[in-house]
Amino acid sequence: MHIAAIDYMANNGDSFLHQARPVTKVFISFLFLVCLIISSQIGKALVLLVIPIILILLSGVNLREVLHLAAYPLVFSLIFALIRMQQSWILGMLVLIKALGAALNMLLLLATTPYTDLFGVFSYVLPGVIVDVFLFTYRSLFILLDKLENMVKSIRLRGGFHPMKLLFNLKNAAGALGVMTIHAFDMSERMYRIYSLRGYKGKIPVTRDWWPLRLVDGLLLLFSLIVLTGVLIPWNI
Repeated sequence: MHIAAIDYMANNGDSFLHQARPVTKVFISFLFLVCLIISSQIGKALVLLVIPIILILLSGVNLREVLHLAAYPLVFSLIFALIRMQQSWILGMLVLIKALGAALNMLLLLATTPYTDLFGVFSYVLPGVIVDVFLFTYRSLFILLDKLENMVKSIRLRGGFHPMKLLFNLKNAAGALGVMTIHAFDMSERMYRIYSLRGYKGKIPVTRDWWPLRLVDGLLLLFSLIVLTGVLIPWNI
């Protein structure tokens, strides 16, 4: 339940990053991603990798959980890194560093910003229907994951999985997937009725708390601009 762990860290943290405005953190994350994309020197990429690690340590979130999630994009980027290493080992290392840096950057944003605040920022550029879909999907995801976990435990206790019977396992997994699909449709219908009874008319009011900016927001914005300037200036190494 890594998603639940990230959600818990975002809602229960009290670091300076948790106290910063959501719009500031989204802007800084976007700026760091741009810096990673345009950086062509391995030294700059390493600096952009170290910065989110330091911020993660300062924010007090679970570093082990974050690194575990960041390992997934790192593994998938190995294929592209091996292809680039045929030209130069530096190019291959750049692919790995950029993949890990981008993953840590986004995980830092998710682990320090509640999802409702993130969707509030996205509502400036996305239609209200899309924001509502994200809100409903995110809420339903935890319910479905909990049901899936209980279902898998029930199947295991009843001998539904056997290490030497592949077809038998696939049959039971397909049955579990079918039951989860029915649960998902049933839950979506019940959720729509509940929200309709509570006055839902196609748009959920989203709180946009981004002004006035605080001191921590100004310091973070200044720091991000310094980093961007350092990336744009060529290093003679």
